Amino acid sequence: MWIAKEGDVRKREFIETAIRVFNKKGYEKASVNDILKDMNITKGAFYYYFKTKEALLGEVVNELIHELELIIKEITQRKDLSAVAKLEKIFKHMNQYRKNSISSYTHMYELQEREENAFISRKLMDKTLTLNVNYIQNIISQGTEEGDFKTSNTLETAELYIRLATLCKKKVMHIIADKSYKDNHEVMHKTVENILIFYSEILERILGAEEGTLNFMYK
Repeated sequence: MWIAKEGDVRKREFIETAIRVFNKKGYEKASVNDILKDMNITKGAFYYYFKTKEALLGEVVNELIHELELIIKEITQRKDLSAVAKLEKIFKHMNQYRKNSISSYTHMYELQEREENAFISRKLMDKTLTLNVNYIQNIISQGTEEGDFKTSNTLETAELYIRLATLCKKKVMHIIADKSYKDNHEVMHKTVENILIFYSEILERILGAEEGTLNFMYK
């Protein structure tokens, strides 16, 4: 039975249900009716919040990157941190967010990984770059002034940094989302450590930083 709820609560339910339904059926095969059936709600309620299924997808993408944007913005604006400390703090804060929201984070990861939803990953990357590339560019510029980074093009370096950091995150989530992760925790954790070390080295190179400058190891 449909129950009236506050706007933000109902909208949040639509987003969470969409993530679940898109993950189960794939975005193209999933319909608005599938979402309505899952929620036991009317079409009128859906169209009050979203004009189309595409509009709902846009909100799903925003949900995936909202916390990331807030973390990057807050850390970028801090005056007490070096550029190196800011990049490390962003990375580790994102890991903590993942730990605190492991269930929803895993669903979001699986949503992107479905072959039928490949375009969602592209849409997500485009939005991530649009929202965050200037923040990361500012950090890189700061690091250049501080003498820790050396690059001739901070904007291009920032974009490449975001793409590589995102790929690193996906590699780690692929391992953590594996059903055997808990049973083989020590082995899998070591694999995650090796991935973090590798990407730290790669990111140091594109930043023109000395080896050992970045430390992304989870604590």
